[in-house]
Amino acid sequence: MLPRLLLAAGALTLAAPATALADATLTAGPLKVRDYQLTLVATDAAKDSLSVMLSRRSGASTQLHMYGFASGVTVKAAGAKPTISAKLGRYGSVKLTLGTLKSGRGSVPAGCTGSGGRNDRGSFSGALQLKLDTTYFKTVKASSLPGARVSGGALRCDGGTGGQTSGLTLMAMPESGDGNTFMVNATRTAGGGVTQSAMRSDAAAATAPATVMHMITATSAASTFTTAADLSSATLTGPAPFLSGALAFAGEATGTMASGTVSGDWAAKFDSIGTQRLAAGTTATLMQR
Repeated sequence: MLPRLLLAAGALTLAAPATALADATLTAGPLKVRDYQLTLVATDAAKDSLSVMLSRRSGASTQLHMYGFASGVTVKAAGAKPTISAKLGRYGSVKLTLGTLKSGRGSVPAGCTGSGGRNDRGSFSGALQLKLDTTYFKTVKASSLPGARVSGGALRCDGGTGGQTSGLTLMAMPESGDGNTFMVNATRTAGGGVTQSAMRSDAAAATAPATVMHMITATSAASTFTTAADLSSATLTGPAPFLSGALAFAGEATGTMASGTVSGDWAAKFDSIGTQRLAAGTTATLMQR
């Protein structure tokens, strides 16, 4: 799960092939919120930032909701009592101090090489009040949280694959006039493993000062993603509990790629924003890698 990875020193740079952890980062959590674990990640840099992540896992499926803030945030990671202070407008506020630090070395996440830097652990105290939504998470409050300060080190995190693995990928993203972006992606490796994902990025104008993203990922059997040999058609079945229904792709293939449309009742069931679907006729691409 993402919050657990973020608590490992150096895992904050998994998106980059190689990165030095020059900026100190404070992590707070996890905190149980309904079926989720909440984690804060605050970076002390030229421009301080704060991310609030809520993640839950059920079987082979994970659901993640992330709120990012690039303004109103002050992070002081140096010294014996690091602090996170944030005035987040309608989303609430954070004022936490990390004390009783126990020095330690960071770990190197699986799939990475290099050094994890420092990972000094302690406990945050103060006040956290986040008003995340009115439907599911609502208002989250806490006065104490486990925490850590992560700094230094350099990691290379490419998974050791040497590049993309061969297989099939289906991608669909409907056009939207409301500023929200919804994207569905399914991959099947040559070995038969299937990963399905649904991601919704909320309209920036509606969520300011936050950047808000919701994501579901699930692994499933090879039978949940089938394709014609010429890539002219495909079917995708969503695995419970967060995905459901079936999607059908039909298109015209040129070599190792086919462009077409999808239909069916495949759906992503998000706790916070409700069920998201692909409308019949949504354009999609099927590729052989």
